Amino acid sequence: MSEGNAKQGKRKATFAREVGRRRALRRKHEREGDASFWSSVGMMGTIGWTVSLPTALGALFGRWLDGRLEAGHVFMVFFMLVGLGAGCFTAWRNITERL
Repeated sequence: MSEGNAKQGKRKATFAREVGRRRALRRKHEREGDASFWSSVGMMGTIGWTVSLPTALGALFGRWLDGRLEAGHVFMVFFMLVGLGAGCFTAWRNITERL
């Protein structure tokens, strides 16, 4: 088999895979449909609250703890970052479940 035939065979295989992938996406779309505009807006709001609420609660708890222990802003920054990380992880998990 010549080098040209091998390249052509590779291109055909790649093309066939792409056609199969697109066919599967079309079937999924026909089965499930598109999410509505308002559904997407609601999801964005949910994600916003999922990130901002733990961040704010962590900052408030850290500020309270700093006041009790007279530690400056150490605990506020720490718990704010912990809340941000927890919120981002939860938002990521919610997004991947919906896809």
